[in-house]
Amino acid sequence: MHELSFNLFKSYLPQLNVSRETVEKYEIYFDLLKLWNKTISLVQEKTLDDFFLRHVIDSLQIVDLIDNSNSSIVDIGTGAGFPGMALAIYGYKNIALVESNRKKTIFLNEARLKTKTSVKILNERAEELNDKYDFILSRACSSLSNLLSLMSNVSRETSVGIFHKGVTFLMEIEEAKLNWTFDYELKDSITDKNSKIIIVRNVGRKYG
Repeated sequence: MHELSFNLFKSYLPQLNVSRETVEKYEIYFDLLKLWNKTISLVQEKTLDDFFLRHVIDSLQIVDLIDNSNSSIVDIGTGAGFPGMALAIYGYKNIALVESNRKKTIFLNEARLKTKTSVKILNERAEELNDKYDFILSRACSSLSNLLSLMSNVSRETSVGIFHKGVTFLMEIEEAKLNWTFDYELKDSITDKNSKIIIVRNVGRKYG
């Protein structure tokens, strides 16, 4: 699997310098996820057949949007660790994974130890966060409107939200506009032709 995994990175993300050592860490992550997924619902079972494309490469496709590996990053509702853990394994230094489900955070801690990855794991609700971050991430966790509410609590003026969204992205944008002002741009997903990456800046709440 190792050479196949490495070639997959090179075919989908040729601009990334993914070493064989890093790929090995992703394979440790995969083995652990496959084992834990038998007792805890971390990801859909059918997606494990295409783990590197559906989860790792899907997470790493936002690397070109975060050019400083020391930027402070929070992954809201990280679940099994996507995209945050995948980015931490790749080399981002200052990531917090936020997950309210205690069993999932136990898995994340195990993954952190087994892959020898530096990452902060917070077993709490995103609404309770107090710190401010440069980048706010989420992958299929909640509606865009709710994510903007959470983002507004943990943002600086220059903070950027990067959200993986599926086929409902246009509906979610229009719904969010009812209660929020924000600037956004869309990036095509390389792993799903029906999905987009929504990049959000300058979030403000509408009143009245």
